[in-house]
Amino acid sequence: MARQPIPHPILVTARLRLRQFRTEDVDAMHECFANPEAMRFWNTPVHTKRLETERAVQRFIDCTPSYYRFWAVAEAGTDRCLGLVNYHDGHIRSRRVAIGYIVDPARHRQGIAAEAVSAMLEFCFGELGLHRVQALIHPDNTPSRALVEKLGFRCEGRLRDNLRVGDEWRDDMLYALLATERPSRA
Repeated sequence: MARQPIPHPILVTARLRLRQFRTEDVDAMHECFANPEAMRFWNTPVHTKRLETERAVQRFIDCTPSYYRFWAVAEAGTDRCLGLVNYHDGHIRSRRVAIGYIVDPARHRQGIAAEAVSAMLEFCFGELGLHRVQALIHPDNTPSRALVEKLGFRCEGRLRDNLRVGDEWRDDMLYALLATERPSRA
């Protein structure tokens, strides 16, 4: 008997709808992935060809939810994709994951990433029952560091030469949020 796919949860906030990726999201994601400024802290190179983004979006659609899951961050009213949030390096059995996110640079400083990551955290701690969520952030990525700190993450230290991007080794700052440390939801 064929195994049924696990349904992709839709997460809804005041302004956003986090949903499964679709092939129609390629153009919107290419706005992020082809932008050198948006990609400068990612561990993948800038996408110079649309085909690279098509392949990435297909991987987001085909992901294995117990290890990683990607949500398209879409406007609630138009369903237009603005970016992504995800958990990865999943260890659902040991109740911990790492997270990532990117938003179209044209939509920066509007609170979209914070709203989307917050919704994903609710899912991770609530539905998945996770104990620990962590984020690895480049030391110079001040906006991303501020975002996770705003959401209650604590910096646990600097990981030297933690990530190889091309021929370059990069440091990461390790941030984590434990279920027991989450800000109150009053």
